[in-house]
Amino acid sequence: MKSFIGLCVAHASAFLDADLPFAVHFAFSYDEEVGGFGARHLIADLKESGLAPTHCIVGEPTGMVPALAHKGVHRWCCRVKGRAAHSSQTPKAVNAIENAARVIAHLADMAERLRAQGPFREGFEAPFTTAAVGVIEGGIADNVIPEDCRFHYEFRDVPGADVDALQAEVVARARALELAMHAVDAATGFRFETLCSMPSFSAASDDPAVQLVQRLLATRQTTLVGFGTEAGLFQHAGIPTVVCGPGFIDQAHQADEYVSLAQLAACEAMLSALHRPAAS
Repeated sequence: MKSFIGLCVAHASAFLDADLPFAVHFAFSYDEEVGGFGARHLIADLKESGLAPTHCIVGEPTGMVPALAHKGVHRWCCRVKGRAAHSSQTPKAVNAIENAARVIAHLADMAERLRAQGPFREGFEAPFTTAAVGVIEGGIADNVIPEDCRFHYEFRDVPGADVDALQAEVVARARALELAMHAVDAATGFRFETLCSMPSFSAASDDPAVQLVQRLLATRQTTLVGFGTEAGLFQHAGIPTVVCGPGFIDQAHQADEYVSLAQLAACEAMLSALHRPAAS
């Protein structure tokens, strides 16, 4: 994304000088990684200002191949409240870690079911909705039944999957466990907090934004990407959207992440084609 932004800024003067029948807007958001909060505010500002973009190019790393779809990203924090006691007095306690583990095991079972039964969307590296637990924390000592535990988990849904139903299944499993927990202490239980919810994205091959980028790149090629972007938010706001940017996700989110010069050149060629009058 930084390379895409840098190239856009470098071409700002060319866009200003070009005699174009359309306006080009740069939309720089914030907190994309943790829930797309900046894009939500940006879209609200667009509506308030009466602006209705005809095309949106999200410059995430697709190898400069227009991406027609990506999965959604939905994360929750689950906090489990138990009842502490000495580890020799387990009947008097409610073990927060053990109850969290039962829900985590159910999430693992759900992940296996989704892998086997779908729904499926061919073209993704994992053509089904995935589930994963990323953080878990709890307990204070070996001889104390843990009173508190928290864990974070996510679903990455293929377009068309019902994430609300998946989350409802997780909550239902937790509520079933609370029956035994409350028999010991009514103050125990599960609490869920939404951390982020980025919708999936799916565009048709004849979408105006897809066709625009294909024309700029002189290609008919398309792809699908497994990571999430803000494209679904723009699409839900009624803006034709495509994901296309330099670099590859395989080289991102690591200590030596990079974007090749060849990818930068391909992106620069796309932007140059956009501010040529003939490209309109």
